Amino acid sequence: MEIASLEEIAKKIEEIEKSTKEDLREVYKDMVDIIRINQEIVSELVKANESLRIEISKLPLKIEQLVERIDELINLIKAASEEEAIGMPLEKKIEELIEVNKKIEEKNAILLELLENLNKNIKKISISQKNLIERKPRL
Repeated sequence: MEIASLEEIAKKIEEIEKSTKEDLREVYKDMVDIIRINQEIVSELVKANESLRIEISKLPLKIEQLVERIDELINLIKAASEEEAIGMPLEKKIEELIEVNKKIEEKNAILLELLENLNKNIKKISISQKNLIERKPRL
C-alpha cells in the first residue's frame, strides 16, 4: 500500500472542493479517479489480508510440530537420564538436567519472540486497514 495513493486522493478532493461550476466535467473526472484509486487501495488490502490469513493458517501446524519435537526431546532426555542414572553421581545428573532445561528455555524464548513479532505484524495490518477504511473520501 503506497502512501502516495492516499496523498493523491487528498489532493484530488482538495481540487474538487476548489473547483467552480465551469469545471464540472473536470470534477466528475476527478471523482472517477478518486473512486478508481480507492478501489485499488481496497484491492491491495484484500490481497494483503488474504495473504496474512494464509500465513496464519499455517501457524497451528507449525506449533503442533514444534510441540511434538519438544515432546520427543523430553522423552529422549527421560530415557537418557534413566540409562545414566545407574552409575552417575547425583550432582552430575542435576547439571545435565539444568543444561537440557536451558536449551529448552532458549527454544521457547525464540518461539515466543516469533509469535510476538507475528502478533505485532497482525496488529499493524489491522490498524492500517482500519485507518484506510476510516479515510475513505465521502462524495
